[in-house]
Amino acid sequence: MSSSPSVEIALQTTTPYANSNEQGLDSNAASAISEPSNWDHTLIEAKVPNTAVSLPPVDTGFDAYAYLASAWILELLVWSFPFSYGVFLNYYTTVLFAPDDPQLNLLPVVGTLSSGIIYIASVVILPLIIQYPGHMRRVSFAGLLLCVLGLVGAGFSTRPAHLVVTQGVIYSIGGNLLYFPVLTYLMESRKANGILFTGTGLGGVVVPFMTEVLLRRYGHKMTFFILAAIFGGLSLPAFVYAKPRLPAAQASTTAPLDKSFLNNQVFWVFFISNTVQAFANFLPGIYLPSFANDLKLSTTSGALALALMNATSVPGLIITGGMSDKLDLRLVISFSTIGSALAILLVWGFTAKLAPLLFFACLYGFFSSGILMGLFASSRGLGNVLSGPLSTGLMRHSPFYDSVKYGYGIKGYGSLILFAGLGMLASTAAITYPYFMGKTIDIDVPLTAVSQFTRRGIRERSSLVQLGN
Repeated sequence: MSSSPSVEIALQTTTPYANSNEQGLDSNAASAISEPSNWDHTLIEAKVPNTAVSLPPVDTGFDAYAYLASAWILELLVWSFPFSYGVFLNYYTTVLFAPDDPQLNLLPVVGTLSSGIIYIASVVILPLIIQYPGHMRRVSFAGLLLCVLGLVGAGFSTRPAHLVVTQGVIYSIGGNLLYFPVLTYLMESRKANGILFTGTGLGGVVVPFMTEVLLRRYGHKMTFFILAAIFGGLSLPAFVYAKPRLPAAQASTTAPLDKSFLNNQVFWVFFISNTVQAFANFLPGIYLPSFANDLKLSTTSGALALALMNATSVPGLIITGGMSDKLDLRLVISFSTIGSALAILLVWGFTAKLAPLLFFACLYGFFSSGILMGLFASSRGLGNVLSGPLSTGLMRHSPFYDSVKYGYGIKGYGSLILFAGLGMLASTAAITYPYFMGKTIDIDVPLTAVSQFTRRGIRERSSLVQLGN
């Protein structure tokens, strides 16, 4: 048996006090300290246990860059498909299913479920994986399998209800289990945030075009098989390196979540406002490709609009993130919501050609990117999920159909556009309420206890959320 490695440490004494009498020492003690002794250069052998672990450096080296690349790939894969659902919806309603299909109203729900459940489930999965860090890798792998299973199942789906279960529920549960354990490892890094979260932006640009081409050329069954193969083929190698720098046994646990903020009236105003925002926020991305089709534009116009909306969200995140570091958070969110509302009501509502449609996609992508707050992820998910069935009712009963021009008069989009725009304005009024009432929220919530990640992954700048002066 080999012996434990040893480290030789040379000790060299120095006089600790320039004037020993000033330190209250007698002459004998001072002499003992100041004079060199026979142990000045003694070699001490320190035993290092065989179980010692050499940790990779923080933010540098192969492991750090491999993790960043792997997490970037997983970020791209998990979120790109939900944010490209508008392309799927347009294909489902125009090609795959008949216009009189009784389950047609379920199709928008598929899109809102595919992202909404990821938000809602985050407030459950994050505390669990932080409490049991040794199971993070197993949870992520289970999520990977569920994502692939959901995509393959969607390929075999023949009814809208099947898509609700596969593409909507199974995929989103898998996405949650895969994404958030990997994202918690980022807490150990200081520099990777901005790079990592560009994955969703790039995926949101590429995936709509790729999906559009695959659906038109191969049909929905083969398209989902190809997407499942891409997802699994890229995720498995990435999964190998998407691991924590610290061993799981060394991970720390957190104290129980302080729930006193639930008694704060302003918190609930903000929570409800966030939910109202979510009702409206996801609708343009879901319906833009279908809207382009109803305008009799080319088949790629809807995919182009969706790609531009996702692309412009990147500079929107950067700018609103910089603003949030310097301004009252309510002012930044109001900037986003008012800008989004005006884009919906004044641009989308008066769109009848391609150029205004693309202009709206750019405006809305820029402003809406800074809206979502991770602390209220559950409310975002709730509003997102419920906006699906609500939007189908709005599309069926629009008083503006054929009675007004432009986007307001196209099929049932008039009611949808008004609801989305006014919903954004209503949420702005609720958000600014504490400001005008002189109220302040001071909620200290551990990052590990509640999801503090935005829709596109940007972490809150602090676990302490303060609204007010």
